Amino acid sequence: MKKLCDLTCGVLLLAALVAVVQARGIVSGRAFDSFRLPNTTVPTHYTLRLDTDVHRGVFEYTGNVQIRINVVEATDQIVLHSLRNEISNLQLRNSAGLKVAVKNHELDEEREFLVVNVATTLQPNSGTYTLEIDFTNTIDRNDQAGFYKSSYEDDEGVTRYLGLTQFESVDARTSFPCYDEPGIKTTFDIFIVCGIEYHARSNAPLRGIQLLEGGKKLSTFATTPRMQTYLVAWLVSDFVYEREVLTQPQLAIATWAKPSSAHLLSYSVDASKRFMRAMEEYFGQLYSMSKIDNVAIKDSDYSAGAMENWGLVTYRESAIFYEPEQGEQRQIGVVTIVGHEFTHQFFGNLLAPKWWSYLWLNEGFARLYQYYLGDISHPELNLRQRFITGPLQTALRADDSLSVRPMTYYIDTRQGISRLFDSIAYDKSACVLRMMNYALGERTFQKGLRYYIQQNKDRGVVEESNLFDSLEQAAKEDAVLPISFSMHDIFGSWSNQPGVPLVKIRRDGDEYFFTQERYVASDPPAEPFTNSWWIPISFSTPSNTEFEKQPAFWMPPNVTEVAYEIETAEGEVVSFNPQSTGYYRIEYDEAMLRELIEMMNKDHTTFEAPARARLLDDTLNIAHARGGNYEVVLELLNYLQKETEYVPWMVAYDNLRKMQTLLRSNEKASRLLQTFVEKLASPMLERYGVDHRVEDSASVQELRTIAIELACGASQSCNTAAQSTVNAVARGVQRHYSTTDGALLCSGVQQVSVDQRKAFVEQISHALGDKNLNDIFTKQNLEQSLSCAGRDMTKVESYAKYLFALGDTDRSKALHRLLVESKVPLADVVESLQSELSLRHSNSVYRTNAPKVLLEVARYVTEHSEMQLLNTATATYAPWIAPEIEQQLKANRRWLDQNVEPLVDALTRFLNA
Repeated sequence: MKKLCDLTCGVLLLAALVAVVQARGIVSGRAFDSFRLPNTTVPTHYTLRLDTDVHRGVFEYTGNVQIRINVVEATDQIVLHSLRNEISNLQLRNSAGLKVAVKNHELDEEREFLVVNVATTLQPNSGTYTLEIDFTNTIDRNDQAGFYKSSYEDDEGVTRYLGLTQFESVDARTSFPCYDEPGIKTTFDIFIVCGIEYHARSNAPLRGIQLLEGGKKLSTFATTPRMQTYLVAWLVSDFVYEREVLTQPQLAIATWAKPSSAHLLSYSVDASKRFMRAMEEYFGQLYSMSKIDNVAIKDSDYSAGAMENWGLVTYRESAIFYEPEQGEQRQIGVVTIVGHEFTHQFFGNLLAPKWWSYLWLNEGFARLYQYYLGDISHPELNLRQRFITGPLQTALRADDSLSVRPMTYYIDTRQGISRLFDSIAYDKSACVLRMMNYALGERTFQKGLRYYIQQNKDRGVVEESNLFDSLEQAAKEDAVLPISFSMHDIFGSWSNQPGVPLVKIRRDGDEYFFTQERYVASDPPAEPFTNSWWIPISFSTPSNTEFEKQPAFWMPPNVTEVAYEIETAEGEVVSFNPQSTGYYRIEYDEAMLRELIEMMNKDHTTFEAPARARLLDDTLNIAHARGGNYEVVLELLNYLQKETEYVPWMVAYDNLRKMQTLLRSNEKASRLLQTFVEKLASPMLERYGVDHRVEDSASVQELRTIAIELACGASQSCNTAAQSTVNAVARGVQRHYSTTDGALLCSGVQQVSVDQRKAFVEQISHALGDKNLNDIFTKQNLEQSLSCAGRDMTKVESYAKYLFALGDTDRSKALHRLLVESKVPLADVVESLQSELSLRHSNSVYRTNAPKVLLEVARYVTEHSEMQLLNTATATYAPWIAPEIEQQLKANRRWLDQNVEPLVDALTRFLNA
């Protein structure tokens, strides 16, 4: 009995000691005061071996990683990252292959460090060491990160499993021990064992296959380029592919997907081919490997959307699949997502950020060139104009709060790094890069980017000063900047300050006076802003378009006022920032604004479409921020009855939806606004009708959809078509649905009887549960239409499960439909979110996406009870975003306090006039 007690007590004591070590962190060696690796050692090469059984539905895997290491600074510790890996063996060898004694290894769970305590001091320049680690892990995880499982059902209804990776930003460490920081680049040799009927794919080309016992095989891959761990990727699946091999130089481009989707891959392969060659030519740089694979993953198993892994790019199925019946809108989606991830092959992969602070050097370029190179590779899609309605609008919205961060921003925790993947990194950065493209001239900017690539690709790690150096070199050579100007000063004023500038302009004869300040949508702080920028000022008149894209002059920072003379012919008006090339808002003095509005109503074609869009957006947002002058605003909006172009209408639509969102709880204001909106959009509805045609351009399809969403209620023919569409779905699901169908469904559901709505919801529920419905787009359209059913949708799925399953864009549309169009109580949505999150583990994909969803919901909160409910949910499930939530809620209340009364008065007078 005593021996048993001794054994038991010993085990308990050992467990307690381990718990103490894990709880306290490192108890020996140096103390860690940062979440950054100490980098006393650096890796020079990885050899990674994985043995998987995913083909049998077994989710555990074993691994062996050998990391060649150089010692940079004398140390008795090797510190790298590891999380979730169960380490079974660890040993260290010197360059002669002899073992180096290791005292022990420990885990610092807070920092996710694996600390190897060596029995001797390792000296710099003492040769290469090899750290070898055997480990086990599992792909059975629910956070859709690291190496994890997905599945699909084959034609016989059998579930087939696959394993894939999603490592950005800090999840390579959750799949194998590694130095998991973006500025650490080295090469990888990868070996993967899988079932004989499965394929293994990785970053580099497949070098060979060896058959093994037990129905398995070993796939060996070529050595990768030097790269960071977050780009390491592999796929273990039975997917099929479509491939095209290009020559001069040789490049194999393929798209992989489950077998039943093989017919949906051709367009993505062709788009990839066209974009890749356009990109190589534009930047004067060849892609680094001889193959690049696209991989399509089931939407519900892939929250990332897409990921630029070098040579093995992953996407949601709905992002990359295409069939001809879908037309140009879907083509735009495929080209832009492929373009974004392929641009990363240079910006992010070839040139890696030194730290996450410079994430915008990845994402800004990818966001810009998915449109600008996409416009070169696919000129028929007119992608450049879509930048104005997409990233520019998104950035201006995100950058107008007091709590927004600058582009370059340091943080080192897992949670903090995750939050850097925001609209500032993607959209604002793209807007600033685009502004510099026009300010320097595209030829000079392109030249500077070629210098940037060539001067930094060998080292492969960059920070913002490297970009500034290269752009300055090109600008000086081409003499497009005054000799005293510095790109470090100019660009740095944008990358290192938060916010967007407001340029105020007044006129005295032919002389124009400019001042600048930071624009915020809410009350400015008690202490005045000190922000100031180098701003390229562009303008145009009907007789002078010389400076409509390039700057007439640079407005320097920290100057009280700048004067500039512009001669105009009689009857001409000047439009500033007319092509929306500058990242700033314009506030005209009262007389200038009235002249512009008068001209817009007289002949809006006097101005280019981007100038009309800019005037609309700036005027509305300034009115919202100030809380007045709505007679002038409505007079400007009134011209939209004659507007037929995509860019101004999309910008107007964005603003009108914001107004609908904030007025949703005010019945009188909502009704007046809806009447006004219907007046504006009815001519466009009459022009485009309600019949979808595949041959229509994407712009026409989207304008028709906007017209239906805004004005269907005022058109008998549209109402009839909408009700017919709902009833048709209630009778049976068809294979293809367009955005027109989606808009008609939402309009129709608001009108039909309770029984018709019930039949509609039941049919969607039945269709979504039908295992024979394999069409991803039919499912997607049906899921999106659920939000049109309001409270009835909960008979199919809870609000929370529904919202968490959607991508960011679809989620935004769904919330508007639920809360504004269907008038679902916001409390019901928040309570559903709380209920669902309470059931989920902290590392689930639901918990990961909770901040995004809560921030999106915050845009709709206007009542005190709603604010309390949302604050409670935030405090429980995402406390780190509480300041942003609070800022949004204060902005909402301020908007209502300032705008409802003057807006209602102006609408009443306008509609009664």
